[in-house]
Amino acid sequence: WPRDQAPGGLDDAANRQAELIMNEFKQHGLSLIELMVAMTLGLMLLAGLAVVFANSSQSQRELQKSAQQIENGRYAMEAVTQDIHLAGYYGRYSAYADGTTLPDPCIIGDAAALAAALGVPVQGYVVANQASRPDLSATTCGAATLLPNVNLYPGSDVLVIRRAGTTPLRYPGDGLLPAVATADTGVSNEVYIQTDPATVEIQFGAGSTITPTSRADGVTLATIRKKNGNAESIRKYHVHIYFVAPCSVPAGSGDVCTGANDDGGRPIPTLKRLELGVDASGNRKFNVVAIAEGIEAFKIEYGIDNSPNSANSSTQRIGDGAADVYIPNISTAAPTVVDFANAVSAKVWLIARNTEPSLGYSDTKTYPVATSSAVLGAGTVQGTGLVYGPYNDQFKRHSYFSGLRLTNLSARRENP
Repeated sequence: WPRDQAPGGLDDAANRQAELIMNEFKQHGLSLIELMVAMTLGLMLLAGLAVVFANSSQSQRELQKSAQQIENGRYAMEAVTQDIHLAGYYGRYSAYADGTTLPDPCIIGDAAALAAALGVPVQGYVVANQASRPDLSATTCGAATLLPNVNLYPGSDVLVIRRAGTTPLRYPGDGLLPAVATADTGVSNEVYIQTDPATVEIQFGAGSTITPTSRADGVTLATIRKKNGNAESIRKYHVHIYFVAPCSVPAGSGDVCTGANDDGGRPIPTLKRLELGVDASGNRKFNVVAIAEGIEAFKIEYGIDNSPNSANSSTQRIGDGAADVYIPNISTAAPTVVDFANAVSAKVWLIARNTEPSLGYSDTKTYPVATSSAVLGAGTVQGTGLVYGPYNDQFKRHSYFSGLRLTNLSARRENP
């Protein structure tokens, strides 16, 4: 029941007059106009947050694309660099004669032909411009399963590197460190090379472990031996053929790009290489290995050492280990077998692009892929050279360049 309030108490009606007056002005809800204003302000804040989020996401995507492009370009150049530095490394063997004809890069089963090709450690097929493809018609590389035109991206050269592996097959007591407890096995049908300073043999593995006196098949007695009677080191023989393909992953189950359906309908030009080896079934073949996606152009100039043009009495070779001319030039023909025999360095250009387009971007830039001057030395004028582009599409690109020494080839020409 209601309490009796003392006069002048807290709940006395006389003291609640101000409270009652204020209650008349309290808000008991929102009008429609107030609700609409509040909704408008909220939508404006949400729109601002959405714009900030979208811009941040777009910037993050572009950063990811750029990072991927940089990594692809760096890795592609590193892969080519390592192979060029090792070109012509055949273990202890260096007495090969210079080639007189360009060998077929895609030989797989002829040991004599593979051995004869050692005289051309570096070999290339060049293109004249951005729209052309290298001519492989004189080789078996143009076969439908290897490098037909559909598998070659226009505007890029083909580079062939021949060399031995840097690690030999091992067996216990071979004198190398660290010592091993078991002998290695020569992979069946794999190609190996066994050399001493004056002799070379191309051999094929047979799936047997090697012995201190055997060839790569693990059975046949080696004829190339050390002073202690043991066989010379046996190494994997590498033939690497670099090219730019129009796609990364072909549609279907093959290794050859087919067209617009490759890479899920968005073909990505990719630096690849053919590697002499065996397939999963043990058959000898060239395997296609993808090196880096987004590589759109691959161009090379070869540094030729042709002066002095008389053989040095110590090296038995012409030149002095330094390049005198770089070819091909925009005004010169493709290198010949004589040029490749005298190659001591290389200039390598790569153009790497993002694997995905950037909306609102148009690539109007040009990219150098060759110098215009063929002759080095005082008075040489380096012009604009050969350039690719503008592409006028939505892909961002970057050009990479490296000057490389063919270490094994140039060192053999250096005058003592």
